[in-house]
Amino acid sequence: MTEITDFNPDKVNGEYAKTKAEIAKYVLEKANNEGLDVCIIQPSGIIGPYDFGNSHLTQMILDFANGRLTACVKGGYDFVDVRDVANGVINACEKARKGECYILSNDYIEVRDLLDIISEVQGRKKIQTVLPMWFAKLTASLSETYYKIMKEPPLYTKYSLYVLTSNGHFSNEKAKKELGYTTRDIKDTIKDTVEWLEESGRIKNKQL
Repeated sequence: MTEITDFNPDKVNGEYAKTKAEIAKYVLEKANNEGLDVCIIQPSGIIGPYDFGNSHLTQMILDFANGRLTACVKGGYDFVDVRDVANGVINACEKARKGECYILSNDYIEVRDLLDIISEVQGRKKIQTVLPMWFAKLTASLSETYYKIMKEPPLYTKYSLYVLTSNGHFSNEKAKKELGYTTRDIKDTIKDTVEWLEESGRIKNKQL
């Protein structure tokens, strides 16, 4: 997928996506009709160290690294290092064209492959069980309820499962060409994230 200029909330699924489409449409209208000097940055799935807010992806890494996650679902997405996104935002402030959108993505990776990288970093056994998507969707409500009781971000929700089965292949060529955008290897991102979580005392059991 590449950048678009026509945002329509009716063409996307989920309240999160609809609100993003609404504000993107509003901002671009201000840029085109009133000359507002603004651009829109569109990162893919953000992952990386220093996540004090504990996002869904960080929770997944924590659950697996602490031995609480023994199965995953089939599916994947494009995951990008938060530090690369931050650099991209800074570059956009200096180089972006007014009223333009820029995708800040990296590479598409299957969830199982992402967990395998964590296994390599920690020296633990790789995950063996991959749940069929129909089963994950069937139990998504239970997962959301469980994590709500635990006061933690849910490992997977109906919407996140939808995302993992949608088109997660994005092109960042425009950002590379116009913003000088660069990305690092996802393995380095995972390694830095795991090490930061260990240093923060949030990963208790380094090996299983």
